[in-house]
Amino acid sequence: MEDLTNIWSADDELNEEQLMNYVKGKLSGERAHAVERNMARSSFVNDAVEGLQQFSSAEKINAYQKDINDHLHQKLTERRSKRKKVVGNLSWEIVAVIVVILLCLLAFVIVEMM
Repeated sequence: MEDLTNIWSADDELNEEQLMNYVKGKLSGERAHAVERNMARSSFVNDAVEGLQQFSSAEKINAYQKDINDHLHQKLTERRSKRKKVVGNLSWEIVAVIVVILLCLLAFVIVEMM
């Protein structure tokens, strides 16, 4: 299973660690400026920074992130199990339709022979 909890792609200029360091004020002037350029170019990054700045501590961010990831994992697991049930039931439906079609063809052949 691919990691659906990591929304950053490998080719992003910005990663989660840099974003967190920017919010905490731990980046140097040049690196902070690079994050701000990314914020100006991308509404996604801008929204992420604004959202992270709403938290009062890194512990709250980590707890919230864990809650979101747990909820996401639960929903994905539910969706997969529903999809498996549909596919499993669908195969029996297909077999039933094929049997009905074959019975109709057989009945047609028998009627034509009489």
